[in-house]
Amino acid sequence: MVAFIEKNGNTSVWCPDRNPALQGAWVHVQNNGYTKYVQTFADGRTTDNLLSLPEK
Repeated sequence: MVAFIEKNGNTSVWCPDRNPALQGAWVHVQNNGYTKYVQTFADGRTTDNLLSLPEK
């Protein structure tokens, strides 16, 4: 997923909210200096929307 987002840009992956009445979030690549990871970004702030998704 990191490689896909880096290749296609920060507006290439969208994560809908579990509640259809709420806005979803774009998925961006972050880097803590050691590891790249994906994180959602909505309403101008980082969020943990991906952590709230159900596991399948």
